[in-house]
Amino acid sequence: MKADAKMRKVLKFSLVLTALLLLFFSFLKSSFPAATGRFVDNGDGTVSDTKRQIMWQKGDNGEEVSFDQARTYCVNLRLGNHDDWRLPNPEEPDTETVVELMMPVHSSLPYVRFDLYWSSEPSVLLPFNYRPARGAEVLRAYPAGKGDRAYVRAVRSMRKR
Repeated sequence: MKADAKMRKVLKFSLVLTALLLLFFSFLKSSFPAATGRFVDNGDGTVSDTKRQIMWQKGDNGEEVSFDQARTYCVNLRLGNHDDWRLPNPEEPDTETVVELMMPVHSSLPYVRFDLYWSSEPSVLLPFNYRPARGAEVLRAYPAGKGDRAYVRAVRSMRKR
């Protein structure tokens, strides 16, 4: 009889643990849009945002550069069999989730919550690599001044022209 009671407890514990694990994994899947198919890693150094129909450079240029150097970088970029790369418009950073999941974080300082990247507007820097768990909300854009330097993350339209 004692063995039966012990077996029921083990079975009950196993069922509860399984249910909790299922809940946890379903939460993880819903918490990350990349898991739902919106963002597709193309395996060629690019990531497609299927909702916005844009393709992002998965990595970045690896160093802070001037605005003119950023534009030249995009013009010369050949990635994923595409050569029509450009700097993102200030309205395009709503795909920050893909950046957070797939981009390198440049700053090792614990209080830095994002890295700044050039937009197509020389007076606007975009905050990417935002880590929302590490601080307050950030602005959608930051002012850039003459002589500023930032990273480059190229983007291209996937829509037919």
